[in-house]
Amino acid sequence: MNWQPLLALGQQQSYAQIAIIQHGNPVMDYAWLDQTVDVFAVQKGFLAILIGIAEEKYLLEVSDHLNHHIDPEWTQLSPWDEAKITIETLMTMTTGMNDLLEPEGDIGKTWRYNNIAYQQLKRILELHTGLSLQQLSHEWLLEPLGLTRTSWKSRPMASEHDDTSATMISGLWSTAHELAAIGEALRTDALVPASFKQSLGESGSLENPSWGRLWWNNYGKTFMVPGSKRQFQGPMLPMAPPDLITAKGAGGHQLTIVPSLELVVAKTSLPNKKPANGADRMLWNTIMEILTGH
Repeated sequence: MNWQPLLALGQQQSYAQIAIIQHGNPVMDYAWLDQTVDVFAVQKGFLAILIGIAEEKYLLEVSDHLNHHIDPEWTQLSPWDEAKITIETLMTMTTGMNDLLEPEGDIGKTWRYNNIAYQQLKRILELHTGLSLQQLSHEWLLEPLGLTRTSWKSRPMASEHDDTSATMISGLWSTAHELAAIGEALRTDALVPASFKQSLGESGSLENPSWGRLWWNNYGKTFMVPGSKRQFQGPMLPMAPPDLITAKGAGGHQLTIVPSLELVVAKTSLPNKKPANGADRMLWNTIMEILTGH
């Protein structure tokens, strides 16, 4: 199978790295820039795995209400509404809040991509393990997989809502090679139970059926994008199989798993390079052409 067209696409589209594993075997691992980069919201997919491991260790349940774990009045909601927020509503982005943690919709129903509320998941993990985010990532995930280049780093930004540790606003720095290794371990159920893995891509709301638990899916009949209330028709990647799930970050970073094809694709982008419009579709058009031979 000729994967070379991806190299030409990567050169054209300012990829930093691309790594592909198919049927358990690496078929591509190429770097235009051999260094770690902030993969932005791909970290959400990584964090979802840590939550699954924590649940498997009986440290928490995704149905837990946040106010059972942290002090109340961390939002601008009424006490009654704030008490409804669970780990799962944070993961499905259905907190009913905007980025100022003010009411905007119905809890459990309205989809709003909320980076500020999401940070509380990091806080919950640290509280329940007694470990820093970096320590538990290393002990639970990175060290068992033999990965040494992935780490959490504080971002040079702050929020008026960040009243805890530096890990509240933090970036995950990694390489396509290591992201692919994590994706392959997730695909083969080496990290979390198969049932939890399946739940990552299950629709978390009727408003945006293409978002699950911190991962995107590809079977939703409509989808929304961060920062917009518009619904777009069709799956995000109509050329790709419907069982695809992906963790995507600003700038074109992604970790994608297609169980039916036994395929894992990880891509990072050059820093400060804006991806072309339709970059994801160009990537997956190319991948599917390679796989199908036309």
